[in-house]
Amino acid sequence: MSTALQSQPPSSSPAVLPIRTQALIAATAIRSGDRVVVIGQDGLDHLLGLARTGCRSASAFRSHTLSRGEEEGADVVWLTGIDAIDSDIDAIIDHLDTPRIVAIELTHDGAKARLPAVLGQLRAKGLVDQAVTRAGGRTVVVASRPAWLRRVI
Repeated sequence: MSTALQSQPPSSSPAVLPIRTQALIAATAIRSGDRVVVIGQDGLDHLLGLARTGCRSASAFRSHTLSRGEEEGADVVWLTGIDAIDSDIDAIIDHLDTPRIVAIELTHDGAKARLPAVLGQLRAKGLVDQAVTRAGGRTVVVASRPAWLRRVI
C-alpha cells in the first residue's frame, strides 16, 4: 500500500473514523481482489480499515493532484471529506474509466447543492446505480456500474 499523507492531520475524532471507514467499505462492497483508491481526508485511517478487509491494493492521496492518475485503474474510488463539489471533483470524474464503484463522502449538507450535476456525470460514465446515504454523520453518494453494463463497456 502506498500513501502520500505523512503530514495530514486527522479531521475527525478517532471514535468516528472506524465507523465511517466501515460504512464506506459496506456501501461500496469491497472485495478481496479490488484495487481501491482513496482521495481526500483521513486516507491513512481509511487504508488501515481497507487492509483489514483484505483488498488486493489500496492507495490514499490527500488531493487529486497527488494521485498521479492512479484512480484511472481502480475498481473502487472513494472521494472522502469533500467540502464542495467543484472543478477538482469534476476532473476526477471525467478521468474515471474503469471503476465498478465510486463513493463521494460530503462533509456537510451544503455540499449537496451540485449533487444532481455530479450524479448526471457519473451516469454518463456508466455508474447508473446510485444511492445517497448517511455514514458517520456525513452524506455519502455511492454510484456503481451494474454487472451487465460492465460486460458491455
